[in-house]
Order: sequence, then C-alpha cells, then structure tokens
Amino acid sequence: MPALWLCACAGAPSVTPGVSPASVTPPSAAIAPGPDAAAAPADPMLALRARVRTTRVETLHGVEVSDPYRALETDSPDTRAWVDAQNAQSQAFLDARPRPAMARRIGALLSIGALRAPAVGGGAVFFLSREGTEETAVLKVARRRNGRREAPAVLVDPARFGARSAIDWYDPSPSGRYVAFGVSQNGDERSTLRVIEVATGRLLDEAIGHTKWSHVSWMPNEQGFYYTRFPREGEDVFDAAQQDVYFARVSYHALESASDGRDDPTVFKSDRRTDRPSASVGDDGRTVLVHLFRGWSESFVYVLNHDPRAATLTPESARPVFTAPQSLSSATIHRGRVYLRTNANAPRYRLLALPVASLPRDTAALDPARWQTLIAEGEHPLEGFSLTASRIVAWRLEDIVSRVSLYDLQGRPQGALALPGDGSLGGVDTDARGETVALLYSSLVTPPTVLTVEGRGPARAGQALRPEPLAAAQSDVDFSQLELERGRVRSADGTAVNVFLLHRRGIARDGSNPVLLYGYGGFNVPLLSRFLRDPLYWVERGGVYAMANLRGGSEFGEAWHRAGALDQKEHVFEDFEAVIAWLSSSGLSRPDRIALHGASNGGLLMGAMITRVPTQFRAAVAGVGLYDMVRFPQFPPAEIWMSEYGDPSRADDFRWLYRYSPYHRVVDGTAYPTVWIETADHDTRVHWAHSTKFAARLQEATSSANPVHFFMQRDVGHGSGTQRSDQLRALVRMYTFVEDALAMPPVEGP
Repeated sequence: MPALWLCACAGAPSVTPGVSPASVTPPSAAIAPGPDAAAAPADPMLALRARVRTTRVETLHGVEVSDPYRALETDSPDTRAWVDAQNAQSQAFLDARPRPAMARRIGALLSIGALRAPAVGGGAVFFLSREGTEETAVLKVARRRNGRREAPAVLVDPARFGARSAIDWYDPSPSGRYVAFGVSQNGDERSTLRVIEVATGRLLDEAIGHTKWSHVSWMPNEQGFYYTRFPREGEDVFDAAQQDVYFARVSYHALESASDGRDDPTVFKSDRRTDRPSASVGDDGRTVLVHLFRGWSESFVYVLNHDPRAATLTPESARPVFTAPQSLSSATIHRGRVYLRTNANAPRYRLLALPVASLPRDTAALDPARWQTLIAEGEHPLEGFSLTASRIVAWRLEDIVSRVSLYDLQGRPQGALALPGDGSLGGVDTDARGETVALLYSSLVTPPTVLTVEGRGPARAGQALRPEPLAAAQSDVDFSQLELERGRVRSADGTAVNVFLLHRRGIARDGSNPVLLYGYGGFNVPLLSRFLRDPLYWVERGGVYAMANLRGGSEFGEAWHRAGALDQKEHVFEDFEAVIAWLSSSGLSRPDRIALHGASNGGLLMGAMITRVPTQFRAAVAGVGLYDMVRFPQFPPAEIWMSEYGDPSRADDFRWLYRYSPYHRVVDGTAYPTVWIETADHDTRVHWAHSTKFAARLQEATSSANPVHFFMQRDVGHGSGTQRSDQLRALVRMYTFVEDALAMPPVEGP
C-alpha cells in the first residue's frame, strides 16, 4: 500500500520557496499546558487579550497588513495561558450541555468496522482493520493456501509499540514473506520503519527513523528495499528544529545491514527542499524508477540501475523517463515494459507503455512519440491502474462513481469488475506474479468491504466479473430507511456543482430541515460516496448530511483541480456559497438551520465562508485549518503547499492570497455566526498557530452574541492515527455545538 504524500489535509512536495514576506522562528509542533490551566478564568480573553494583542502592521508588496495576534504563533507562557483559558471556557460550554445518549450512539456507530486500502503480496491480502471498541487499526492478513482463501488474522497490533501507537503505512514484499510498515505515536505521523515476517509473526530488528509518509519498494528477491526518508542527524541538511519536513530522499536498505539504517546509501535526492521522491523497483530487479513530485500538479519519472554503491543521483544527473512540465505521471515496470499513467496532454489521464529496452541510456529527453497508448483518455478520469500477471486493472470515476475495467497487457478490453453499487473505491491492489485483485468498496449507505478476485475470469468486453467479499464491516443501521440523492447547483460562473444528500426517506421540503454541509475543494482530493459513520447519527436525528464536490478536487480530472487552485482558488468558495444558497432556495433548509463543517484545507474553506457570507448559515465547525494565508509558508511543512495556494513572497500571488485570507478578512463590528475552531497540539501538517490567531481575531471583532469557541486537543495530530476514543470525544464536541446552535433538543435515551 503506497503511503500518501499528503496535502494540507496531508502533505506533498511543492515548488522552491522564494524570500518570505516576513520571518519568524517556526513555533514548536506541540504546546504544553500552562501551569495555571486548572485555574483558567471564565472569559479568558478579557484578562489575556491585552497580553497577546499588538498593533503590528507590516508593509508587504506595497500593502499595509495588520497582524495583531502574531504573539499567538509562538509557544510562550502567554500563549499557553490563552490556550488553557480558551479550552476551559469551551469545556464549560460542553459541560453545561451534557449529551450522554449522543455519546453512546456515536460510540456505537464508531464501533462499525473500519477497513483501509488493501495490498497484495503473493497470494496474501493485507488490510488495516479496526473493529468494535478497538482504539486503533491493526494490520490483518488473509493468506491463500491450497487454492483457498483463509480467514483474515491479525498480523500487527500497533499496541505492542505503545498505547497510543498507530500504523501509518505498510508495504508487503512481492511474495508476501515480509511487510514493512511505519509506526508513530500520538498521531504525529513521525514513523519508524519496522519489518515483520508474515509466516512466523517475528519482528525483525529493523527500526529506521525519519520515515514519515514513506513508501517502500521491495527487491524481487526480498533481500532489501528502497524507501523514502527524511534527513537524519549528522547529514548536512538535517535540522533538529524542523525534523521530517524537508529534503526527502530515497535510500536503499539491505536486510542484513545495520538495522537502524545508518549505513543505508542515499540513491536519489534533490537540492529543492520541498521535492518528494519515491522509488519503484522493476520486476527484473535491475531497473528502478524514481518518481519526483512537486506539489499536486507536477511530477517527473527517472530511471536508474539497481546499484546502491553508485553515486547519489539527482534530477539533473538521473536519466529522464517522462518529464512533461505541469503534468502528473506515475509508472511501474512489468514483464519488460514500463506502464505509465499521465495527464500530460490528457487532463483525464491515459495509460502509455514503452519497452524497458527503450529507456534512455543518458540524460537526453525521451521522445514522447515512442510511447504506445494502451488506454486512451476518455470522457471520465482514469483514477489509477494496477497489474496482474496477465492484465491491467483500471478504475475510473464516472460522474463521481467508481467503475473498474479489465484489459490485457496490450490494452485490449477484457470486461469489467461488477461492484456492489454506485459507491467508491478506497484502494485497489494486485498480485503482479499472479491474478489476485483486492479492492475496498463502500458508499454513504454501504459499510466498507474488502473484495477479492481470484483467477482470470471473463476475457470479453461487455462481460463482468463479480468480486467476492473477504472482510465486511457489520452494522445495526437500517439503511432501507435512508435515502441518498444528488443535487446539481450552478456556481457564480455557471459551473455545475454536485451535492450528495443523505437523509431519512420522506423528509419535508419546507425549509425546516437541519443541514450539516461538508466541503473540502483542493489538492486533487475527490469527495466520493464512501462510508462515514458519524453522519448516520445526524441523519437519525432527522438532519440532512450534505457533501459538495467543489472545484479543486479530482472528481472530473486535472482541469477540475486546476480550476480551484492558485489564482482560481476563489472558485472553490463561490461553489460552496452557491450550495449554501441552494439549500435554502430548494426548500431543504434555511440559514438558521444550516451548519458547515470542514477540516484542514476544508478549515480554510470554513474561514472563507465565515468571513465572506456570515449571514447565510448559523454555525461553522472549522478543524485544523489554515487561516493566515499571508504567513502560511512560515509554518513547516507548509511550503510544500505553495504549488496549490501560491507563494506570498511573490507580488501577484500575495494579492490573491491576501484577498481571501480569512484572518485578514475579519472586520470589526461584523455580526459573525457561531463558530467552533479546533486544532491539535501534535499536528505536524497544519500548525495550531492558524487557529489561535483566527479565533482571537474573530472573538475580538464580532458584534453578535454568537460565541466563537476555541479548543486544542492534547496528544492528537492532524487526523491520521487518531484513536477511537479521541474521535468519539471530538465528534461529541462537534455535534453538541451544532445541535445547540441549531436549537435542536438533546436526543432522548438512557
């Protein structure tokens, strides 16, 4: 299972930053409770505002920019006191509104099994699974013996590494003999690479640090692997204050070498500190492809020979395979050919092939005409592909519904896989040495299921092969009482925006329905009909759960993504504003019955809505978001997001960033809606300083009686690796706030 190089919801490489508009020593990743946390005043801002507020104004690109709460960027005694007081005030709000029945029901819904993207190694299928009241997901394996698939069994329980440990990523070896995986603590995603032998459950001695967001590619003989890591102590670019942030590189590890990786040679690196490389070893064991990502709109593919003793290669010295500018490409080597998916001259992607023997022997660019088109760009975006011994498994998004097609290795159609419904895939993997295919399927009304296909099956176009369930989450929800529908909304420029709507059957269209609207809109991340647990609580309460497919995602290909990035970012906000208005005009709801929710890049979306259309909804929940878009690159690893947002050190980029930056759009005397702003002290993606500053500014400026709450979670990160009990507490906070804001009485029950 390849590890994701994640966005603001996660992280990813970006362009080289320029000179920042202002400088600051980046704050520490975590903020400790202050000494007077237990004695925090009832209204902390009355006592603390003067200590953290200044009249700071800077002139940037000829514009005077106010930054009154700059002090809340740093982990100082005043900041700790402010956070402690805010947490105390928000907790008092919650304590005055106990919701025991809510907590029990959400807890029961969280107990519905959670499954994550499967991976195949030999005949074995691996996947992450969390069941019942388990705190975090365990790694399971379902082996194939004597032609039969065994029941899944636990292979790795992260609790063996600590009570608050989580498995961040994993990659099985080709035959399934070993699995390399990353373990981190408290949701901080700072992985340590470990290796386990599958047959015996024996944990090898390997413990390689600085492998946050790593990807491992095994040698065919399984004696070693290539992996992505960040600099370690003693290397020239190591920065103790900014560990696991910049200068990712590819190293090679042999299993018989030093178990901590200290002797592992670096085989590829870049001088651009936000570049993100990863390796893919060919099945010949001699050829290695290196993917170099620069943000969410550009990647390059290089080739090198398997020779860890050779000199370290760079983008300048490596042999280019596919380096079309401003395009995304990914490739693998299989049976003497390179298979490459790209959106170069094909915004909805296509699949190309080239003999390995035709790969370049020097640094001269490869003639694009030498590639053979196997799967042409179609009407719908080609999301991905994977290879079995004899065919291509390709999946597309057809009007935001996953579909899987089969082809032989020459690109000739061989039918399709029949999925259970109009839902989505959460991952696909195959056995390149055999014919096993593993998929994760779910929808908003279908709990997740790991599906497998064994053997070749139909070979004709028009025929469908039906996968068999391997593991399925169980639920007590009666989905026959729920209705999933879709709406189409026209944005400001006429663009059609899809909205998923989940609710009870037969709801009234009289404007009375409470609505919780979710959005994201960025980083090529699609919002699909996938299984979500907590919205079921909301729907059971009589609410409507809405999810908008905004520009900036990948639902309709790269053009849709680019239409919501950089200087086009405000299209995302206009799309969401159109959906908010439509919820009222359609008769579904009205402004005082509408609450919004978004996190990370979606938190930025919430900040935009709060400051752009504050009267069009009643409440907003903004989680781990970005709000100061003038200074966002100052908080590592945020420079990697400049390919998505822009670089505020450039005058043109600054102007569009400053124009929509939520922190800078707050206007004194405006009647803002009620807001819940939440962050986390171990978030290593989006720094908590965004939330402290934005909350303080809103609290100061609002003229309404609607409260603006701030809450910092302790020992929790951006979201990945969060334990079940932490999720439950966060969801109870959110729904208590939303129900109170929309004047919904507490749910009755024991």
